[in-house]
Amino acid sequence: MLSVRTRLQFVSLLIGLVFSMTSSAFSQAAGLSNSQVSASSRAAAFSLITDREPVVSLDGLWRFHPGDDPRWASADFDDSAWPLIRSDKPWTEQGYRNLDGFAWYRFTVQPPSSTMPLAILLPSILTDYELFQNGKKIGGFGHMPPHGTLQFNQTALYHLAPAQNGAPLQMAIRVWHHPTFAAYLGGGPRYGGALLGQDTLLERLFRSLEAERSTLIVSFYVIGVLNTVISITVLGLYLFRRSEREYLWFAVLLLASALQAALAVTNFIVHFSIGVGDMLAETIGALQFAASLLFFSRVLQAQRTLLWRGVLLIALLDPLNVLLYLFRITSPATSTSLRILFDLPIAAYILLLLFRRALAGSRDAHLLFVPTVLLYGTNILGGLLLFMFQLGWSSRVLSSVNQWNVFETPFQVPLQVFVQLIFVVALLAFLIRRFARSRAQEERYSADLEAARTLQHVLIPETLPSIPGLDISIAYHPAQEVGGDFYQILPLPVTAANAQSDTLIVIGDVAGKGLPAAMTVSMLVGALRSIVETTRSPAEILAGLNRRLVGRGSGFTTCLAMCLSSSGNLILANAGHLAPYRNGQEILTSPALPLGLDPGAVFAEETYRLEQGDRLTLLTDGVPEATSHKELFGFERTAEISASPAGAIAEAALHFGQADDITVLSIILDSQSKG
Repeated sequence: MLSVRTRLQFVSLLIGLVFSMTSSAFSQAAGLSNSQVSASSRAAAFSLITDREPVVSLDGLWRFHPGDDPRWASADFDDSAWPLIRSDKPWTEQGYRNLDGFAWYRFTVQPPSSTMPLAILLPSILTDYELFQNGKKIGGFGHMPPHGTLQFNQTALYHLAPAQNGAPLQMAIRVWHHPTFAAYLGGGPRYGGALLGQDTLLERLFRSLEAERSTLIVSFYVIGVLNTVISITVLGLYLFRRSEREYLWFAVLLLASALQAALAVTNFIVHFSIGVGDMLAETIGALQFAASLLFFSRVLQAQRTLLWRGVLLIALLDPLNVLLYLFRITSPATSTSLRILFDLPIAAYILLLLFRRALAGSRDAHLLFVPTVLLYGTNILGGLLLFMFQLGWSSRVLSSVNQWNVFETPFQVPLQVFVQLIFVVALLAFLIRRFARSRAQEERYSADLEAARTLQHVLIPETLPSIPGLDISIAYHPAQEVGGDFYQILPLPVTAANAQSDTLIVIGDVAGKGLPAAMTVSMLVGALRSIVETTRSPAEILAGLNRRLVGRGSGFTTCLAMCLSSSGNLILANAGHLAPYRNGQEILTSPALPLGLDPGAVFAEETYRLEQGDRLTLLTDGVPEATSHKELFGFERTAEISASPAGAIAEAALHFGQADDITVLSIILDSQSKG
């Protein structure tokens, strides 16, 4: 979007237009009638006697001469050979194109014979000047070379020394026009409105002018305060939801806008050097551009393509264009034109992105459509009008700007400020709605998570069954509130076909974490208990679980099932899970795909014989995949501690750095154990 600094260039031009077109209205505000202000038609001489008025307009013909000579301030200097030019137009428009450096104006004022305190009201004069009365300096603006300034001065009031016996007053103005602006803005008075007369009346007139001028910045002050308050509010929303960066980028956007407004208000009061003011404004504007692009890209889910990066880079490089005219590489007009051309792509990119998402049916794009098009549409229009001004179509631009106030009372509200207000309020409502929607989804997710946690606690027992001949210990540490690891220890009933006391032990790991994994665990545990009613074969159990899982979700599950008898007979089948350890040695198992990938998968069974005191260790990949400083715990460390108790193995992985769910089962064949 166009910076506040750019908009202030319009406002600065508008001030001059208002002053030059409404000087009579200001005079009435000071207590004067239209007939009380008149201009002398005589060249370079103005009289308060012949016109018999308390205030006389100095708009007319003044003596003019380029160059510099201290003698030209003297009352005795003969300036009759100097040419006459109008005092209500820059000298550029009167035959002195591209003239920079020093030039002098001179005119004579005949005060009334009676003693009357006099003052002179001068309009803006570019760029620095000194005012002399009868050879004595009585005021001025800026600094003469070598310390010249780059500032736009405003209308100023100066009190004159009392005239002796009604003697004429010889006024001289020494102007130094900065070379930077010689080909851009003409030197000397920028517009008409110079007045001389009774000091009390002109003081009243000057105060009225200042009051009128101050209303031009009230809207900037209001929008600055509003943006600051809202940016703090949005930043608070971000602190509650740090994963949603759109709140952060919108807060930065508003804060940058508030800083632009603060800079505008401050510039009206202290008059920054144009170079300093432009650099500050464009730097803040670059931050604003970047935040705008990041915000809309986040909300509208834009990919960070090469085009996206190019637009961002152009916006960030925009402040460098200020240096072009400060170092006199280009003219101010060219520099300003380049700044406009650098600013417009990001507005066009955001609008294009918004249109594309709206056509694709994005609800967020539909909600943002009107306020965003209003803001960036007027910014593009404002940039084009300012570009036209650089081409010399100033009167048309000024006429357009003069019509851009939405409200005139109680203070002027320019169209762009009003549109920005609509944009800020609309996007605040959008983000509050988005926050409320996310909060509702979060509450629903929390409820679902709590239900899954409750179900998981039921399906994954916290207490182990008492099984004679087996000493079983377990360590279970989910990485999140609910996990994707599961285990089941199910004593199988003694039957006529199988008189041994067997125990089914199953351990598995569902791909993924959180609620989706927990729901898959719940489904698998429920299916397992149903399958066990018809078979105790580990291979058939895995095949049944595989059939249940295929086609349900996009993930897979590794699983190890084994049937262990009290006499030491062990039958196991593996579906892509980590192999178990026997007394610290890995037991080799036949390779097979995890569950859920192939509906026709076949799982092989291996049979082993355990001796009294043997320890079986079953675990999930949360142990070897524990991570510390980008280093894995690894299978070598896992094998070294595999003969340790389950709790010790889990603690070692946790201490190293948990990255996934950790489950460890330790089973010792012990005939003395009662469970």
